[in-house]
Amino acid sequence: MLRTVIAVVQLVLSFYGFWLVWRVLLPELPGPRNPDDRIAPFAGYFIDPLVQPLAKRSHVHPRLLSGLLLIAVAAGQVGLDRLSAAV
Repeated sequence: MLRTVIAVVQLVLSFYGFWLVWRVLLPELPGPRNPDDRIAPFAGYFIDPLVQPLAKRSHVHPRLLSGLLLIAVAAGQVGLDRLSAAV
């Protein structure tokens, strides 16, 4: 049961890590700066439900906060991997 919970949490963390990479790197990728001129409407700048409120409360730029959250997600992945190996 515990291995199943660990696997589900790792899946969620992996998806959120991908989301953060996309959020951090999307403004730096080549292409039009105007989100309406991009290939698809979903390629615009996302409003992350966790990053925006945390950035407003902590007065940290959202892209910097996304990078810090990405490091936290990676640390969580490593911790869950070690926990999974110990179980």
